[in-house]
Amino acid sequence: MSASNPMRASGGRGPHARVQAATGGGNAPETPEDGRCTARTRSGGRCRGMAVTGATVCRMHGGAAPQVRAAAQRREATAEFLRTYGDVDGPQEDPAVVVSRLIRQASGHVAWLLERVQETEAEALVWGMTSEVERQGGEFPGVDTTYSAAVNGWVRLYGEERDRLLKMCDLAARMGVEERLVTLAEVQAKIMFEAMNRALDALELTAEQRRRVPDVMAGLLRGMATEGRPELPAA
Repeated sequence: MSASNPMRASGGRGPHARVQAATGGGNAPETPEDGRCTARTRSGGRCRGMAVTGATVCRMHGGAAPQVRAAAQRREATAEFLRTYGDVDGPQEDPAVVVSRLIRQASGHVAWLLERVQETEAEALVWGMTSEVERQGGEFPGVDTTYSAAVNGWVRLYGEERDRLLKMCDLAARMGVEERLVTLAEVQAKIMFEAMNRALDALELTAEQRRRVPDVMAGLLRGMATEGRPELPAA
C-alpha cells in the first residue's frame, strides 16, 4: 500500500481545495460567529486557530493566499455597505445588484441637488436667515428675524449626498461589484441561449433553418442596437 499524501490529508483536501473553500467560489459564507477557523485537522477535529477577518479559515489553512485575502476584503466591504446603508428588503438580491442600484439613485440625488444649488443666488449660498422668533407680548410684538453668514441648506445637502455617493463608489470598488455584474450577465446570457436552443429543438427545424439562425439573430441584434430599445406592445 502506498504512503498517504500529507498534502491531501483531512478528507483529501489539498492546498487548492483549501483555497477554494476559503474563497467560497464567489459565494463564500461570512466569518464564523465564534471567529474560529472552520477547517478540520488531520485528527478530524476542528482547527483551533482564528479565521482571517472576512474569511472562514486561518492563515495555516489557506487564509493567507492572495485570492482568499481578496475575497475576504470583498465580503468585509459588502458587510460594511449593508451596515451603513441598510440590508435588502423583500426578496433577496445579489449584493452587487443592490449596490449598483443604490449608486444610480444616489447619483440622481446629487444631480438634482446640484441643480438646486445652481439656481440659488450667489449671496444666498453663504448668507441667509438663521433664526426666526415670534414675540406675542412686550413692548414690540412681532417676529424677530436674524440673518447671518451660514452655508445654504441646498449646499449642505448637496455636499452630504455627494460624499455619500463617493463612499458608495469606494465600497463598490472594494466589493468587486463591476466584476460581479459581468459574471451575472454571463450567467444570464448562458441561460438565455440554453432556452433558445431548447426552443429550436422543440420547433423541429430543418438543418437549413437551424443553419440560418445565427445569421438571423445577429442581424436582429444589430438592428435593435441601431434603432434603440423596441417598444413593448400595450397590455
